[in-house]
Amino acid sequence: MDTLAQFFKKKKTYLCKVVKINPTYVILQTAGISGICHISEISDYKVNDIHDFFEINQSYHFMLLEFDESKSLYNFSYKRINPKLLKHHSRIIPSVEGFNNLFDNTMKKLYEDK
Repeated sequence: MDTLAQFFKKKKTYLCKVVKINPTYVILQTAGISGICHISEISDYKVNDIHDFFEINQSYHFMLLEFDESKSLYNFSYKRINPKLLKHHSRIIPSVEGFNNLFDNTMKKLYEDK
C-alpha cells in the first residue's frame, strides 16, 4: 500500500476538487490523490444529471469510503455526509400516531429488560 493510502482514513471527510464529470461518476482530486464518486454515492434519489450537483473546478466535501488497491483508486461518497440526499436518514418515521408509539415501545422495552 502506498504512503498516501495510509494517510487517508476511511469514513473521514475531505475537501475535494471536481476535475471531471462523466455521466456515471465524478473524478476528484485532493492533497495529491485522485479518486471518484460514483453516481450511486451522490444521492439515493434519481440523479438525472451530475451537473445538477457539481461544477468542474469547484470543491466539495466527500467521505472516503475505501481505497481499492487492485485499481489504485479512492472511492468517495457525497450522499453520506448530506443526509437530505438519503432516502432513510433517520430510523424514526413520522406517523399519524406521532411519537406515542416510540414512547410506548421504549417504555415497554425498558420494563422487559428488568
